[in-house]
Amino acid sequence: MVIITNATEQDLTQIYEIENESFEQPYPYSLLKAYLYLSGDLYLVAKENDYVLGYIIGIVQFKIRGHLVSIATRENSRRNGIGSILLSELERRFKIAYNCFYSVLEVMTTNKEAISFYSNRSYYIVNTKKNYYGRGKHAYLMLKDLLERRGLE
Repeated sequence: MVIITNATEQDLTQIYEIENESFEQPYPYSLLKAYLYLSGDLYLVAKENDYVLGYIIGIVQFKIRGHLVSIATRENSRRNGIGSILLSELERRFKIAYNCFYSVLEVMTTNKEAISFYSNRSYYIVNTKKNYYGRGKHAYLMLKDLLERRGLE
């Protein structure tokens, strides 16, 4: 049975493994650890018998915007709904606990799989950030209205 819980220092080694298998330019261990203190209850893990299947990190910006910093699942856990569960719980916390109006994230413009994942969950592209991931590596800024309005005021 998969359980979603707040991440702890004991989870960091497994989170770091997932980070390294998931990204070309993974966050360093020290940054993943720092987010434990910066994000608090917006740093979540999906676990099965103490085995971390995936994680998500969020922060609140400007008191109204939830920012999805990072999300990843183990390769052998992908397409099993783990990422969707983590994202839904983070969005719920953004909205209920922090009164955020919307959620934002950056995704590499060439990462079609991730863009599709977010688009299927009501995120849409609002801007392009040139060279966000390095020279010639651009990001889309994607947004989801957590209040389910048609457009942002």
